[in-house]
Amino acid sequence: MLRRHLPSPVLAICLSTLFLGSLSGQTWIGPLNITTSDTTATLSWTTAVPADTQVKYGTTGNYGTRNVLNPALASAHSVTLTKLGTNTQYHVRVLAHDSAGVLVTGLDYVFTTTAGPIKVTVSPGSATVTSGGTQQFSAQVANTSNTAVTWSATAGSINSTGLFTAPTVTTDTTVTVKAVSTADSSKSATATATVKAPAPVLAVNPRTLTFSGQQGGSNPAPNSVSIGNTGGGTLNFSVASDAAWLSAGPASGTAPASLQVAASIGSLSAGTYTGHITVSAAGATGSPATITVTLTVTAAVLSHSVALNWNASTSSDVVSYSAYRGSTPGGPYALVASAISGLSYADMSVQAGVTYYYVVTATSSNGQESVDSNEAKASVP
Repeated sequence: MLRRHLPSPVLAICLSTLFLGSLSGQTWIGPLNITTSDTTATLSWTTAVPADTQVKYGTTGNYGTRNVLNPALASAHSVTLTKLGTNTQYHVRVLAHDSAGVLVTGLDYVFTTTAGPIKVTVSPGSATVTSGGTQQFSAQVANTSNTAVTWSATAGSINSTGLFTAPTVTTDTTVTVKAVSTADSSKSATATATVKAPAPVLAVNPRTLTFSGQQGGSNPAPNSVSIGNTGGGTLNFSVASDAAWLSAGPASGTAPASLQVAASIGSLSAGTYTGHITVSAAGATGSPATITVTLTVTAAVLSHSVALNWNASTSSDVVSYSAYRGSTPGGPYALVASAISGLSYADMSVQAGVTYYYVVTATSSNGQESVDSNEAKASVP
């Protein structure tokens, strides 16, 4: 009997077993239990055989993120995912390797983080506003569909859109702006507005002064200058002079104030002098301010006189004398003084550089006047 040699069958049991193990792996990953908060999710599950612990997750079915692998083989597993977005949907899938290193992938699960507590923020958080100026604030309300807020301010005003109008101030003022959630009045946020007062403005009036006096004479009367603040805040000033003959007081003060400016003749020669009073106020617009002062000193007036002396008349009934003056020898003469009781007279009405001629007469008790005395000549230098 002839026997045919048939080919041997090909055994594929191992290959089929390997595929079987991989395909049936999901059956030994238990259901995924998920607990969420606004930013975290805690995942727990069991495996029928000991396996390592890892998941992949993301906001789409492509996942994109994996937690750190825990290589310890266990049947009970737990993972907490952190820094998740609030009120956000995530996809998650378990990855597990058994003791043989075979990777088994769990089913896709979907979870959504909670919205979390209502949170209010205000921007900008701080701002600087001029007195009476405006600043727009805005409020952001998270974790609720009701994003409306109620605005308030400790000074000035703020409307329903968050437009703040600063109060009018004379000194820098801090104002608190507040936004309160209408969904939950216990949730609010604040911002700070620093309201800047207008800078002080130095006002000085008048800016020019004029004094006059005579050489060697008395000082002229002082003049007043007003120091004011036409801006905001407080204006403190100081005063300085650049001339020894010029002074002003008070030397310092707070506006409004009256400044007394004085000029001293002293030993000044005849002439015109110019000096300046400087008013300074730190931080003020218009500072420093200068007052220009002019002093005119005129030459002293020389006083000229002619002293007349004579001998008494020999007549016993003379009661007075009269003095006459002329500008040419021998007259004519004009009366300059009468009823002179003594024997002398000072003529104070003479002019420098003129020569005068004088005679004296005597008057008796019955009103008779004598003839002229001899003529006396006087030249005034």
